[in-house]
Amino acid sequence: MKKILIPVDGSIASEKAAMKAVEIGKLINAELTFVTVVNTPTEDKYSYFGMNVEHAFIANCEEMLKNLMREETKMLDILVRNLNCDDLMTTKRVVVGKPSVEILKIATDEKFDLIVMGRRGLSNMERIFIGSITQKVISQAPCPVMVVNG
Repeated sequence: MKKILIPVDGSIASEKAAMKAVEIGKLINAELTFVTVVNTPTEDKYSYFGMNVEHAFIANCEEMLKNLMREETKMLDILVRNLNCDDLMTTKRVVVGKPSVEILKIATDEKFDLIVMGRRGLSNMERIFIGSITQKVISQAPCPVMVVNG
């Protein structure tokens, strides 16, 4: 059986990628794993602007993470429920970390055969400064990556 990893973030591009992954999955009777990565804000993001948020950040971090996990789980449940996965074996996962790192770790550790993911279409300037999760996955993936444009 082939294994397809489908990273989703609730964007239209990731929904399109999920639909394409289901289509491919049906053709080859693949096992589909839908994953979303909760990327929590870090304290250093705010300290860059001279804000001391250490105490408030630490106090709220656990609650913020619970809320993010709950919301991402809902999004993933709705997305997968709306796809026509019928007889396919599907798994849903919500993980915490840096999206590109977590996607690559799952793909490598669990020996996926294909990653199907969306691309939102950052401008050239945005890509230079912040990079692209999709680009990072493409360049380091242990398997083929199919990119679906949003």
